[in-house]
Amino acid sequence: MRHLFEDDAVTAQRIEEIRHIVSGGDGVYQLGVDVPIVDSASGYRRWSQTYDSPGNPLIEVEQPVVWTIFESIPPGPALDAACGSGRHARRLLERGHQVVGVDSSPEMLEKANASIPRAVFRQGDLTSLPAESTSFDLVVCALALEHVANLTDAIEELSRVLRPGGRMILSELHPTAVGLGGAAYFQDAQGGAGVVRGFGHLHSDYLAAFRVAELVVNQCLEPRFGPAEAAMQGPASQFIPDAAAAAYIGVPGALIWDLVHS
Repeated sequence: MRHLFEDDAVTAQRIEEIRHIVSGGDGVYQLGVDVPIVDSASGYRRWSQTYDSPGNPLIEVEQPVVWTIFESIPPGPALDAACGSGRHARRLLERGHQVVGVDSSPEMLEKANASIPRAVFRQGDLTSLPAESTSFDLVVCALALEHVANLTDAIEELSRVLRPGGRMILSELHPTAVGLGGAAYFQDAQGGAGVVRGFGHLHSDYLAAFRVAELVVNQCLEPRFGPAEAAMQGPASQFIPDAAAAAYIGVPGALIWDLVHS
């Protein structure tokens, strides 16, 4: 309904769709699965089985932008913090970096180790990284900080292992998308679903943390969902595709920070 005042005919169509859903319609909208909110450990243990499957709209908008930034950074020691199954670690290796990946999920690390043998992978937490201070020229942390309650502690720890003058690339689900109901939703290999608990950090929260961690913003990028990502929005894009497109196209999907350690 964010287009409420733009086109009366389209608004009438959206209202009719809502009326159909609320009234029970043809029963399609009564279908569903239980979607509990789970902690990071249990969520990523289950999600690790399907994480690399295609069709994640957030990764679709985030990854090309992050990889474009990688092209401007010369090879050197790089940390992929909260590396998951290693998609960014693999790209950094291809660009000649010496890569260490850290993740709290042993299941995700198992996937990364199996597919990227030339990187070094360690188990660890974002607030207590298993790495020496000022040991990396580049630190990457993708789609993970939303699961950290104390954002400042995590960003200070990421800054600790980055050398002065080094680059830090952070990506996250955009606060606008969170405000519209976006979350770390997953489906596991057994057909179950869940949402990994998030804490909804705002731009102001990041900027405050950057000041404490002595990080300077080089650029802030906010890629938007397009038609391809709108078509990945689960049941909404399947049963009410026009409404899904109207709801998602143009919404900022990812928040990407390109930072320099001062």
